[in-house]
Amino acid sequence: MENTTAKLLRRLEYLVYRRIPMLSFELCAREKWKPLLSSTSKLMTRSGVYSWHLFKLSLWLCLGIYTHASMALAAPDARSTFELTHDAIYQIRVMDIVANNKTSTGSGFVIDSNGLVATNYHVVSSAVNTANKYRIELLQNDESVVYIADIVNVDIVNDLALLRVKDLRAPVLTLAESAMAQGDTAYAIGFPYDLGVTVVPGTYNGLAPHSASERVHFTGSLNPGMSGGPALNTLGEVIGINVASAGNQVSFLIPVARLQALYATTPLDQERDLKDTMRQQLIDNSERMIDQMLNGNWQLVPLGRAKALDEITGFLRCWGDSQNQQEQLDATPFWAQRSCQTDHNIFVSSNLMTGKIELQFYWLETADLNSAQFYAHYEQIFSRYRPGNDGREEDLGRWSCENAFVNASDEVTKTVFCARGYDAMSGLYDVLFLQGSVSHAHEAYIAHFTLAGTTRELAEKFTRRFVQTGAW
Repeated sequence: MENTTAKLLRRLEYLVYRRIPMLSFELCAREKWKPLLSSTSKLMTRSGVYSWHLFKLSLWLCLGIYTHASMALAAPDARSTFELTHDAIYQIRVMDIVANNKTSTGSGFVIDSNGLVATNYHVVSSAVNTANKYRIELLQNDESVVYIADIVNVDIVNDLALLRVKDLRAPVLTLAESAMAQGDTAYAIGFPYDLGVTVVPGTYNGLAPHSASERVHFTGSLNPGMSGGPALNTLGEVIGINVASAGNQVSFLIPVARLQALYATTPLDQERDLKDTMRQQLIDNSERMIDQMLNGNWQLVPLGRAKALDEITGFLRCWGDSQNQQEQLDATPFWAQRSCQTDHNIFVSSNLMTGKIELQFYWLETADLNSAQFYAHYEQIFSRYRPGNDGREEDLGRWSCENAFVNASDEVTKTVFCARGYDAMSGLYDVLFLQGSVSHAHEAYIAHFTLAGTTRELAEKFTRRFVQTGAW
């Protein structure tokens, strides 16, 4: 990633400011202090007085060197991090060609001497989806130099994009080969709110648990415009890419390993069909997640007088709720529900999010409504279920649904299987499945799942397992 000259300069900087002072201190400690302290009697003679002064001088020198070494070895502040790296970091502007003005901004950084710049996919997504409407510009902090960039590769699942800039003359940031330790200080850099380059110190907390895709938990305040900028360790190496914030100094980074993987699959001399690339990435991701669920823990837990699936796998977190029976209104059926879903969607465009998986289970019962009244209430709830992602009809097409009655675990159930295809990505679908009991006059159970951005084959495989599990 880094040319030979840059590596040599970085190594020289390390030797001058870090290693040499530390070695000097070690030499002082071993060669000066120990002999001088070995015999106090020598300090009382005339030569000993000289030795005492020499000792004090050595002590002062060693303490000074030690202090300098300690400062060098300690984590640098935001200022030094900025000074070492700011020339490799750019603001990215997506410009409407006709209006000749920016429609979105983000950040990016140089990772290759051939002019490769890393950023988030969502920063440049409009230029991917409507290439003839937009151009991508890179600006230095003082906005004195503007470069035009082309998109050469994307990783839509991990929200990464690689841009290429011809004749880019800029330093290259080193991608870290190893992860930081939890609790270490990291520095996120970017262009928040079009305010110029900003350094945000924070704490590296390792990979976030239960995430559908790898995310580093970063305790620092990422703001809009910083997306795509680097997060650096104390050596100035990239350990992550800024991607999202949940507020209250809870932010997330894409681990640098994902960027390294994208870089390794990016030939500079070959054009790439980005739409087909994204399509295949979504299919591969859906296969990974559904296979993980199918091989997961399909245990059932009580929900009313029925049963619901427990957390099948780590990226599906479940939450529950029920009606307070003490505050229940007359003739209102009692209900209890359980919902499990992934923690985030995959950004395709401002109009389309995908990749979400959602499981829902709903129990209701009443002693106050007659069978007709209860069934009307049940049908109203049944019809309310919607897919876990949204998109325009021109992106997703229309729903096609199949209805059937199925005997599951000696219980007659009503099932609805719906699918809608992706217009720009053939073979991809959103799938919605509903199953509800119809055998009882005063109690009912509904199970639902949504698989967004999957194939028919994967959806059918998961549906069979879902129905066969049985929750009655």
